[in-house]
Amino acid sequence: MKISRPIATTATIATFFLVGATGALMFFDLKNHNIKTIHEYIGIVMVLACVLHIVVNFAAFKKYFTGKKLGFITLSIAVAVAFMIFTPTSSNMPKNPQKELYNSFMSVNLNNAITLLNSDKTVLNSYLNSKNIKFEDINIREFIAKNRLNEQEFINILLNK
Repeated sequence: MKISRPIATTATIATFFLVGATGALMFFDLKNHNIKTIHEYIGIVMVLACVLHIVVNFAAFKKYFTGKKLGFITLSIAVAVAFMIFTPTSSNMPKNPQKELYNSFMSVNLNNAITLLNSDKTVLNSYLNSKNIKFEDINIREFIAKNRLNEQEFINILLNK
């Protein structure tokens, strides 16, 4: 099967813009699970598109990348590989204490959270009744997700705000 140059180039350009756009959304913390998933899958497609682009344009690449250009590309690849090998992984990096505290808070059972925070049970019950939600003693994160609640709004009610 012969791959045409326009198809390989168009696929490379299209996936570049999609990966760039989803990467920018994640960088500016405008992400959700779908954006991350789209970014990852389109990234895989982009790698394949780039390989196809290199294959169909191999003669041109071979002519272009000689001498200093080849040295620069080789050095760039070596530096990138060194960074991947020697850069500490997230498990070695110090954790964000606020994020850790928030994650711990979100994993507390609802009854315990109500007691610890001295939450106004009347306000909480009114809120749940207004949304036709039945109280369950599961962790806060699960309760919010299961009942499709606004996380900030629910936490404010627990904090008596």
